[in-house]
Amino acid sequence: MTADPARPLAADAVVLVHGLAAHRLVMGTLARALSRSCRRVVNWGYPSLWSPIGRQAEKLAALLAEIEADHPGARIHLVGHSMGGIIARLALARRLPVRFGRLVMIAPPNRGSHVATRLAPYLGRICPPLTELTDDPGGFVCTLPPPPVDELGIIAASHDFLVPEASTRLGCERDYIVLPGLHSSLLWRRETAEQVRHFLECGRFRHTDGSV
Repeated sequence: MTADPARPLAADAVVLVHGLAAHRLVMGTLARALSRSCRRVVNWGYPSLWSPIGRQAEKLAALLAEIEADHPGARIHLVGHSMGGIIARLALARRLPVRFGRLVMIAPPNRGSHVATRLAPYLGRICPPLTELTDDPGGFVCTLPPPPVDELGIIAASHDFLVPEASTRLGCERDYIVLPGLHSSLLWRRETAEQVRHFLECGRFRHTDGSV
């Protein structure tokens, strides 16, 4: 379902999804910033190291269904960092909420990560997501279908040594922006929170040339 072009977030719900080897606390700055504008912000935590990505996607899809049942009139947005964006993609492929709004992916390994490729042979057995996040063109993440949403925004970090800018792109995103920061420190910058909020409201990022 296509989201409205521009609308305040006061009646909407936003779900945040952290990445691999992280905790929902890393999304705290973003959660606090969005809570000033949104009806409900859910900072979702999950065990990221030991389960395949698909298993967490099933849990996220169930959470979205619960939120939809509790707030039937609200749009639901998703914001995922790193692997959290991939989990969001899979969850939406399993079940797209009727009133889904917009998806923002922050430093997502949409085309995999070279670091995962190097670590997977050694740690893949105890950390299954590593084998799914390699940058092998025929691998799991690189062969996923595009997200089933109309309005996708991607934010890349200018100094990301885990997921290069080229690996974040999909080609179907509505808007794309590169912000200063590292793979994780990007989450704690005020500008990142402002850009996420702007995209959720308007379907575009606020670029330095003034365009929206």
